[in-house]
Amino acid sequence: MALGEASTSSILMELMASKITGKTITAEAIFEGRSGDFYGGWGFYFVRRYLEEHHPPSHTDDPMNGYEDSVAGRYFSPGMAGNRLMVYDLNQIADLSRGRTITVPEGDNYSEITLHKVIVGGDPDDNVDRNDYPGCVLVNVPKMKIHAQDLLTNAIKNIGIGLYPTQCAINSDDENKWKYAMPPSSTPSFKGKLPHCPWVVEIDDDTDLPLKDENGEYIVTRTAGMPGTQADVIRAVQEQGVYMVHVSDSIDMINLNHNPEGIAVRIPEGYLWSSLDCVALDLLCARYCFKTIPMSKGMKLKEENSWNTEFVHQVPVAQIEYKNIITVEGLDSPLFRYNLYSYAENRGIGQQPYYVTGWDSVTDTPLTSLAGHLGRVEENKFIELMTDNMYYNPSCMIWDMQKTILSYAEAHDTLNGTSIVKEFMDGFDENGDGVIDYDERGRKGFDTHNFLIMSQSLDIQLTEEYGTLKGNFYNMVNVGKHSDEKWNPEGYDFTREFNLVGIANQAYEMSKYENVTPDPFVPGMKWGNGMWPSWELARWAMFSGMLYGTLSIDQVSISSVYGMVFSYADKTLNKGQYTGSVDEKISDPQAVHKYFEALSKGVDILDFVFYVPSGFGILGEVKIPNVEETNDPGKTFTAHFNQGQEVW
Repeated sequence: MALGEASTSSILMELMASKITGKTITAEAIFEGRSGDFYGGWGFYFVRRYLEEHHPPSHTDDPMNGYEDSVAGRYFSPGMAGNRLMVYDLNQIADLSRGRTITVPEGDNYSEITLHKVIVGGDPDDNVDRNDYPGCVLVNVPKMKIHAQDLLTNAIKNIGIGLYPTQCAINSDDENKWKYAMPPSSTPSFKGKLPHCPWVVEIDDDTDLPLKDENGEYIVTRTAGMPGTQADVIRAVQEQGVYMVHVSDSIDMINLNHNPEGIAVRIPEGYLWSSLDCVALDLLCARYCFKTIPMSKGMKLKEENSWNTEFVHQVPVAQIEYKNIITVEGLDSPLFRYNLYSYAENRGIGQQPYYVTGWDSVTDTPLTSLAGHLGRVEENKFIELMTDNMYYNPSCMIWDMQKTILSYAEAHDTLNGTSIVKEFMDGFDENGDGVIDYDERGRKGFDTHNFLIMSQSLDIQLTEEYGTLKGNFYNMVNVGKHSDEKWNPEGYDFTREFNLVGIANQAYEMSKYENVTPDPFVPGMKWGNGMWPSWELARWAMFSGMLYGTLSIDQVSISSVYGMVFSYADKTLNKGQYTGSVDEKISDPQAVHKYFEALSKGVDILDFVFYVPSGFGILGEVKIPNVEETNDPGKTFTAHFNQGQEVW
């Protein structure tokens, strides 16, 4: 047996752990979770310990064999591993001898893909290579999570993105150019070259910005998007005769974000699913996540409304009440707009019909399904099992919770004469049917460049002095800077449509605030306690939140964009007097507040200026120290230190 992992974060964790400990921590050691006195990562070392303590005494194998090889970074092909239990970094094909390029049957995005030979086996015509790499039975073990670019990540996505190697060299001559990953450096991170949306934008290698044609339009190529990317690699692996078993860890489903960020929430649903069919398994999980209406009612509503599914859930919906926009309850389903499972079925990856069999250990009753609806059998009766959670991702709200967002936009347009619905439809609804499905993500190829921004940010964090501050600043301001053509000298607006989603999510979050507050942009309008703010206020709040981490002067965050700029100035020009250290990773959370307090007592201002667009230099009625508003696109969202000698 062997453990294979292809997480994009493994390379970053390997480098960070090595930097922190001052010694080499291999990627395999990160998967093990222990290297000497260093602990952190996946924790396979503890799986070894469990196996060692629990496998029958008659067994002659030792589950600890291979651990020291992981720590030391010694590589053995499966055929040469002997009695070792190996850990493989499937991202690592910088050494081209570890990979094999295979064809994709009727590929939509790729005609061939290079994968690690641990998965697909060695060359069938080379007996030595085939003995070294005999192929595998692939046990795919995803964690059920709500995704930031798609509906969810589970069996399909775990291999549909995960099997693509990050460090896959294009050729042996240029070691820093990768087939599927960004940036072109020794520390690639995101597999951003993979089509994550149908329109893929062409990037200028010199400027790292999207290319435009003579008419000023972004140069994009139409692809099969995320469905094609995932289906291509799964079909290619299936064609190699790789037998697959899929086991979904849905014990604690992850809501709101698949990334390890502060907003991600573990939902203790308590399920563990397995199947030989990744399509059926994922459809079951998706239906579970987005169903809060009983089967009988759902089927009746489906017939009455001509819906394409009865798996629907309750969502907040906005409606007008006098001069305000209030929240009421409605019904929606992302499955109305999601096409992956039918596409994957048509590609021959699996099928959508399924049935459930199993055991509910809480009630000691059999698990089953009826017409695809999950339930258990108690006294010969079918008892439905449904979640009571509302699953969605804020960055996907226009797809996940479309009725919520468009009802707010429609109400706002009616009350205030805006055209928010038109902006959404112009930006996303390519076929003009009034519905924005998951394959309609805008024609500017935002995802491609967004991955480049994030990967460049991580590269800065790993390679430059004070890279944590510089890299995070680079990431955050680029998304804002390129949302408005007036905020950058090149006139780009490729993040505009996705900022529309961000503004709508901000408005939704503000509607949930407990206190009711007058809206400063629309006389007579209020927000909070179920009432939605004006679009103008939500927009201001979203960008102010990004810049300062708050809407109040007394709560400006050290982790905000302003906080990063302030921290750098304090650490490099002021010996860390406010942050408490010149170390980039150590800062007093109250440092900004202490600085503001010191300024009020007449202490000299630090030597930096942060330029922001007009309207964003004030919180409440207070001007933020060291912040200047500007209409100069060349200065917007830039930071100047030491009398302008250094510029971010």
